[in-house]
Amino acid sequence: MKIGLISDIHGNLHALEAVLKALGGEAVDLTLCAGDLVVYGAHPAETLKLLRDSGIPSVAGNYDHAVAFGLEAASSKPSSPANEALKRAALRWTQTALPKGCKRYLAGLPWRMDYQLDGRQITLLHAGLEALDEFLTPQSADELHTLALRLGAEVAVLGHTHLPFTFLAGDTLIINPGAVGRSLDGDTRASFAILETENLSVQHLRIEYDVERAAQAIAGSGMPGEIAEMVRRGLRRVEETYAAAER
Repeated sequence: MKIGLISDIHGNLHALEAVLKALGGEAVDLTLCAGDLVVYGAHPAETLKLLRDSGIPSVAGNYDHAVAFGLEAASSKPSSPANEALKRAALRWTQTALPKGCKRYLAGLPWRMDYQLDGRQITLLHAGLEALDEFLTPQSADELHTLALRLGAEVAVLGHTHLPFTFLAGDTLIINPGAVGRSLDGDTRASFAILETENLSVQHLRIEYDVERAAQAIAGSGMPGEIAEMVRRGLRRVEETYAAAER
């Protein structure tokens, strides 16, 4: 069985369309999403519609939760004042832009989904078991091993960090497909992965999409222009965007 893995779309419809087209070309049997469907991109409602029309199940991400329940912040781990201001502006914009039906859909997303697929136990999460904003990477190996022991699954699919990786924690293969809609590693291409259940092989893939159209849509939406520049450059922090512009 061939499973497409996506995460962190963040309302970027152009990136999602490109990734779903690529997954269709790979003839995947199923696609799973690890959350953060909205915030930052200018097309949150259209993104949710495409996911639902495509029959793609998703868990909740921290931004989905914040939008659904009217929270003022999506993370308990604040960054710089400039970055926090952008996060809150994007969150408020999305909370205002999304109709009630979309918010109800986001509110109903589970934090965890468990599957038996082709004889494999697969768990889908956004981040950790206790918090939607837990930052788990291969550099936090102890935390990944603890998570694997608690899950007891053969495969765990995570999102949140926007950093693609595959990590073997004991008997559990942990996969982060990276971000579809908001790359943060300087590579502006959309990131996703494909899992083959027969031999548990993983392909990490990147694909070009119309970054400029996505950035222009953000710039024209009323959100701060710095968010559009972060999409153009694939950078995490507004300070990095300013530094890149000065080079």
